[in-house]
Amino acid sequence: MNHKRSFGRKRWFLLLLAAVLLLQPAGGRTVRAQEPQNTAGAQIRTEAQLQEGEQTKTTGQAEALQEQADALTAAHLAAWEQAKQEYAAQLAAYQQALEARQAEEGSQTADGQEQMAQAAWLTEYQQVLAGQPAESAAQAAAQQQAALAAQEAVQAPQAAAGAPAVEGAVPFTPLAGKTVSILGDSISTYQGWIPAGYACFYPDAGNNVQDVGQTWWMQVIQNTGMRLLVNGSYSASTVCGDSRAEDSSAGCSSRRIVDLMGNTGTVPDVILVFLGVNDFFRSIGLGSFSGTATYRNDHYIWDFTEGYELMLQKLQAVYPTSRIYCMTLIEANSWEGTRVNANGNTVEDYNSRIRQVAAAHGIPVIDVHACGIGSNELGRYTSDGVHPNREGAARIAAYVTNALLMAG
Repeated sequence: MNHKRSFGRKRWFLLLLAAVLLLQPAGGRTVRAQEPQNTAGAQIRTEAQLQEGEQTKTTGQAEALQEQADALTAAHLAAWEQAKQEYAAQLAAYQQALEARQAEEGSQTADGQEQMAQAAWLTEYQQVLAGQPAESAAQAAAQQQAALAAQEAVQAPQAAAGAPAVEGAVPFTPLAGKTVSILGDSISTYQGWIPAGYACFYPDAGNNVQDVGQTWWMQVIQNTGMRLLVNGSYSASTVCGDSRAEDSSAGCSSRRIVDLMGNTGTVPDVILVFLGVNDFFRSIGLGSFSGTATYRNDHYIWDFTEGYELMLQKLQAVYPTSRIYCMTLIEANSWEGTRVNANGNTVEDYNSRIRQVAAAHGIPVIDVHACGIGSNELGRYTSDGVHPNREGAARIAAYVTNALLMAG
């Protein structure tokens, strides 16, 4: 009886043990099946955290770069404001000195000065026509005056880009009939003859250039027989600045380059580039130049070498068949001696860089700085130490005309 009871207990114990053993693997499998799911979830969370960290890092870098750009722009604007103040002070001193000189030369009236300027210009223009009889030079001068009169009578200035040239009696030259566009600053402006929205300087109450025919560029056009396509000149503009903005005034901007073809999309035969004096005034750094043409990218540029090279790079890409000429700068805003900007650079420093960059790109240079308007002559040839008066414009025109005709 006791033996049977003991056997029954063992049997129940064995059955209970078997049940525990059978259930244990299932429980283990359940645990092991959950472990990979938890690991995958942890990996997903880790990758998300890494991506979030990278995005935060990228955002921080972008914000830091933007802060640097804003700080640089503010610094240059401050330098420009200082340059304007210096300009105003020097202009006042200049005007005072000019009045004193005019008082000393009281016997020489304004009309007499203008006659002298016309005589000097005619002499230089005759030199351009060297080899022809004197009467031919006089006839050419008469023809250009007739052409100017015809232009004023037949065609009113147009505010839009690409004002058509005026047909009339013009000198016969190798450039006769060719179209020309100008990429310049205030020195090359005239109200009604620049693209709509461009800032203008001429005519100005303090300057005796009061007719478009008295500007340096219109005289060149009449002297050579070329036809104006677009005068893309913008007062106070620099070579440097934002090269990408649709409303940028920077000479290196795509907007200024494309505007040279006007509304008709015509490619000019000749392009004259007369820019850089405002970069000097704003003390935009010259930068460095290796002497070899370097490809430049679009961005906000505050380096004269980079900006000038980008400008020429774009001109050659957009107008591969045009004859491009770079023009050096005349002295600016000084009465006696050479003005130095905040960086310790002179106008000649910028001119030297213009020559270097142009040479690297195979573009000829018209050295207007050598036309005879030096620091000591600014009182005679400009109205404010920067903008040419009639006599100064005629002198620049004669020099540029000669250079263009010599180049053929």
